[in-house]
Amino acid sequence: MRLALAFAGFALALANPLLAQPANSPAPPATEAPQPVATLENRGMPTRELNEQLGAGGLVILMRHERTNVPSRGDDYTRPANDCNVQRNLSPAGAAGAAETGAAIRALGWPIGRVLSSEMCRSTETARYMFGRYEIEPRLMHHDNTPERNVTVSGQELNALLADIPRGGSDNTVMVSHIGNIYFGTGIRLSEGEFAVLQKQEDGHYVILGTFDPGYIGAHARQAQYEAEQSAAAPAN
Repeated sequence: MRLALAFAGFALALANPLLAQPANSPAPPATEAPQPVATLENRGMPTRELNEQLGAGGLVILMRHERTNVPSRGDDYTRPANDCNVQRNLSPAGAAGAAETGAAIRALGWPIGRVLSSEMCRSTETARYMFGRYEIEPRLMHHDNTPERNVTVSGQELNALLADIPRGGSDNTVMVSHIGNIYFGTGIRLSEGEFAVLQKQEDGHYVILGTFDPGYIGAHARQAQYEAEQSAAAPAN
């Protein structure tokens, strides 16, 4: 009987290597999750200061596309990136939000230069509704679940694009992209329609001056309109 029990215990240990290990054996190493290739300093400026900085130009507006449909289809990576029928697209609220944000930006007078976009329809439509124009930039595409272009690669490509943007200038550069490569390129997570304001330093690296929720842009535009109306109505000295 004892021999049979011992043999059964030995067979069970062979079938399950974890049971065969001594109690004090180290656990197998956990698989590490991918990490951002860069984590930029975020200075967290309030929106009033960000508005003033953007009015002066020379910054990068790095934004995630506007709000998308819920429920929504998944992206089919086997089809072209500009095939809107096989991917997640803007919701009516997202399209309207992009148009409203564009109107607010024009009211505030932010100088906008190049508008670069991922080729995915939710990004190009965000750019089109917001600014009426865009250029396709492949380095703004999100990862496509292949070893050749995983999240780390997409983050590296975003950083390479940022490195190519000239420092300063009179216009702001807009980039419309996706949550994955924005996070893996900069370490910051943006909600749909939100954007980060980036400033290139003398040594070439970037800092994040802060982030802007679209609702605050409209609020600043309305405040600017109110102040202009009050100034126009004031009696001349």
